Amino acid sequence: MNPGITVVGLGSGDEQQLTLGILRKLESASRLYLRTERHPVAAWLASQGIRYETFDRFYEEADSFLEVYEAIVRELMVRAKQSAEEGGGDIVYAVPGHPSVAERTVVLLKERCAESGVTLEVMGGESFLDQAFARFGFDPIEGFQLVDASGLS
Repeated sequence: MNPGITVVGLGSGDEQQLTLGILRKLESASRLYLRTERHPVAAWLASQGIRYETFDRFYEEADSFLEVYEAIVRELMVRAKQSAEEGGGDIVYAVPGHPSVAERTVVLLKERCAESGVTLEVMGGESFLDQAFARFGFDPIEGFQLVDASGLS
């Protein structure tokens, strides 16, 4: 069995913003990892008896966000390979918001999985941008640019 990682988005708020598909993936995950427990859905998952591990310790150990994200990706790759060797199937990695919006770990996973023969599946989730567009009555087709302020000098 090839190792695999499924990345899911937890949305930008509480459990009401989870899609049905993502909820089912979270409920059925044999190994669930959250980038951080500092998200409203984490407490709800625990209250539902859904077990998970987080990577919050890396935020305390590292000197930069890039180091945190690199450590998370290394750990996920190891865990995915271990799970495959043990016959446990794909692991599930849950991130705040949408996995493809301002989520550096997913960018790194795309690179590393392709290099290592690890299957990667990405499932959406509501982004913080969805909430901003709705609240401000703004349609991004009118013109929109997202910039990561940490990359500005």
